[in-house]
Amino acid sequence: MASLGHIAVGMATARLYSVAAARISPDQRPSPPLSLSSALFWSAVSFLPDADVVGFAMGVGYPDQWGHRGATHSLVFAVAVGAIIGAAAPLCRRPAIRTGVLAMLALASHPLLDTLTDGGLGCALFWPFDLTRYFAPWNPIPVSPIGLAFFSPYGMYAASVELLYFAPLIWFALRPRVHPLVPILVWLAAIWLFVSGDPIRERIIRFVLRDTTVFAPGFSEGALSAIERGASYEDVRARLGPPLREFLDYDRLDTCGGVVVEAGVVSGAQPPDLCRARGVYPGAPGTMVAALGIPVRHCWWFSRSPSGGYYRARIVCFEKQRVAQIVRRWMREGS
Repeated sequence: MASLGHIAVGMATARLYSVAAARISPDQRPSPPLSLSSALFWSAVSFLPDADVVGFAMGVGYPDQWGHRGATHSLVFAVAVGAIIGAAAPLCRRPAIRTGVLAMLALASHPLLDTLTDGGLGCALFWPFDLTRYFAPWNPIPVSPIGLAFFSPYGMYAASVELLYFAPLIWFALRPRVHPLVPILVWLAAIWLFVSGDPIRERIIRFVLRDTTVFAPGFSEGALSAIERGASYEDVRARLGPPLREFLDYDRLDTCGGVVVEAGVVSGAQPPDLCRARGVYPGAPGTMVAALGIPVRHCWWFSRSPSGGYYRARIVCFEKQRVAQIVRRWMREGS
């Protein structure tokens, strides 16, 4: 996620905390204004599990137990850190139980929301007892690019959709003095425009973004909808035919880490020098990637934009040679 949703959850938690305090102390106003310090604190608590991204700079791999969406995205982490916050609350003259419980809920909301995203790896919800990365059955939240890629056109799109999804929580936290009917109507219209599958909406988006999508010869939306997580390479190829492009992610820093293959030929390899040393370079036969072993992640693209514009990305990604993710979203070629 782009973290806007996590911040919205933190702001809503701050509002709940202030409302609970007002009810306990009748001399206070029933709906106290949301303080900046409270909003910042609870947003930081909700955002805390993403502190694991510092591991990238330290060489920690994404799929490692301490990698992104690993241990810090577990329910055990939420309970443990929430309990610590609750135990420390009396030092700041705050109630321990209420503070601790709300902290646990805010922390636990983070990985649960991340499981609703349509990209990256799943969350290690049950670490340290189970290192499996989990996704929810429904993935309506577009995954946000990490780092400076967040400021790309797609990163802004993902942030906008996320902001729309969580607008009601922000409204609840801030409670501006506007009749609720107006923002509700605006919110519903925006949700329809950004995430609906309505044919009219699709035609509007295609016109605005100048859709130039080209699909693989054997591809169909119906066949893609029939594919489920856990399906094999063979199942996907039998339903959708060969992909237009493949991306093989080896998640390694000391050797060839990522390769793109199109029409049986390598079209990209990173880092270039390390890949070339293994015989993998742009123009080399795609069969050369076999020397790199089994990739951590393998994605098949069934659509693209020949003009380099926006297109309806249809991507199937595999982990351990089984379908782990199915992507349906607007994307700009090369992003």
